[in-house]
Amino acid sequence: MSTALKILIGFSVSIVIIFAACVGYVFMIADTLGGADKNHTRQELVSSYAKYRQAIQGVIRHYSTMVPAGKQVEVEFEYGDIQRIVVQEGPKQNPTYSLAWASTSKLQLDSLVVSLGWSEAAIQQLQEKLEAADCIAIQNGEPAVLGFKRSGMGMYSFNVFSKPISNSLREQYARGCTHIIQSDELVLEYGGGAIGPQCFPANY
Repeated sequence: MSTALKILIGFSVSIVIIFAACVGYVFMIADTLGGADKNHTRQELVSSYAKYRQAIQGVIRHYSTMVPAGKQVEVEFEYGDIQRIVVQEGPKQNPTYSLAWASTSKLQLDSLVVSLGWSEAAIQQLQEKLEAADCIAIQNGEPAVLGFKRSGMGMYSFNVFSKPISNSLREQYARGCTHIIQSDELVLEYGGGAIGPQCFPANY
């Protein structure tokens, strides 16, 4: 075999190896950002809500007793522990926010939990009630918002109203692409993350 042919074969093999590595890296990044995560359909959310409605209503009532007056708190669980917490307080026109992720600032997250007066037993009970409702997150208020499932950095949620949705809010939802009005009680939502789709997937 000539030297030139050996060089050509070696060069071709190197190109193949580099290409395979690049493809693998792209897939790894996509998976990290949730590119390979499942999108959920409208029917999946509707079916889950119907199946777990009683448990969902129960965790909403329970959570309303946990959150201190004057605060709106969103908490998300992962593997049985609080993964993210957002505390909103102050006037609606100019509220203040405190946000912490366990993955980046566990100390700050624990500090927010302490400020809410939540015990380990209360947190465990909340997590169990959310799991029984087939949800991973909850936020008090009107509507109460329950995180159903994540897809990458995005979140599918149930907006659960205790009173019929106002016409102004219906118009607001209709102007956007993140909410689907299912009934006077339920609005489905998809909230995109910093990366990825921002609208409710088109395959609903």
